[in-house]
Amino acid sequence: MEVTDREVFEIAVNAEIKAKEAYEKLASITRSDIIRDELLFLAREEDRHREIVEKMAERFQSEEGTPQKMEVSTMGEFKVIAEKMAEAIKKPTLNLDEVYEIAMEAELVSERLYRELAGYAANEKTKVILNMLADMEANHYAILKKHYDYLTRYPELYKEEFYDQLMKDINFNF
Repeated sequence: MEVTDREVFEIAVNAEIKAKEAYEKLASITRSDIIRDELLFLAREEDRHREIVEKMAERFQSEEGTPQKMEVSTMGEFKVIAEKMAEAIKKPTLNLDEVYEIAMEAELVSERLYRELAGYAANEKTKVILNMLADMEANHYAILKKHYDYLTRYPELYKEEFYDQLMKDINFNF
């Protein structure tokens, strides 16, 4: 799929916004303070990513007169996952499993997109920033995967306030 650098940045910004909204919505319905804090952390991270991508877009726009076409293989996949996330969080009854699955997929696709874009970077600083964003997305996936594993293995426990105390005991009483 051929896209301009401007289109890539617009899509990336939109995806970061949708991810932030999803994490905030998940945080608003969870009973666990620990999980809520981690989800709100992810929401803040996605907002920071949006700011970084917007700054990069401004910088490229001021440095380049005409956007160049790029062959970004993950772009189609990135668009699809952003649309899936937008649809999932608009539903009146939020399906927790579905949102986690989409969010994990989105983090993996985002990681691949940022790594691919790093290959098109005009300078080393931009390449480092894009690879750093990719690393952060991989870390977000790990956080979500941990929650999802608990959610699927222990659905009754995971949704209760008791989860907070259990996690505190597990994490701090070795």
